[in-house]
Amino acid sequence: MFGISLLRREVPDELITRHQLRGRITRRTKEADEELLFLDQHCVPVLPVWKDGQLQIFAWGNRNPGSRLPHTNWCLIDSLKEGRWEWLHPVEVCIPASYACDRGVWYLVTEGMRGIIVEEGNRQVVYPLSQQATHYYEVMTRNRRMPVFLGETI
Repeated sequence: MFGISLLRREVPDELITRHQLRGRITRRTKEADEELLFLDQHCVPVLPVWKDGQLQIFAWGNRNPGSRLPHTNWCLIDSLKEGRWEWLHPVEVCIPASYACDRGVWYLVTEGMRGIIVEEGNRQVVYPLSQQATHYYEVMTRNRRMPVFLGETI
């Protein structure tokens, strides 16, 4: 399982209503600020994205077997650099996050993660970028891959 959370106060009410996100609001403790959860295991996985100067919500990856888009939740940064996604005309975006969770381990994220948006007809899909994990990240999460973070390395 992978997921992120974003402080509730950073997401406009209009987006929460339009994308039916109220059920994803949670608190870590009674005193903590409310957060919105975005998990890859949700029935309809979505992610917040800064695109064109606005916070928007997009489908996370592709689970549609009839789609020509890659059937994955992630884009390997090496494959992007090698041009294997070029046919999709990817647009790089920022995925804001306050915290992220990988294999049950939650950790603080200071600026967010890099991702790409691709289109299929009227449908836009976001794929977070991933890279080989640092030694620390791999020990912490038991995962060989990690997100490409903005402004930090874990």
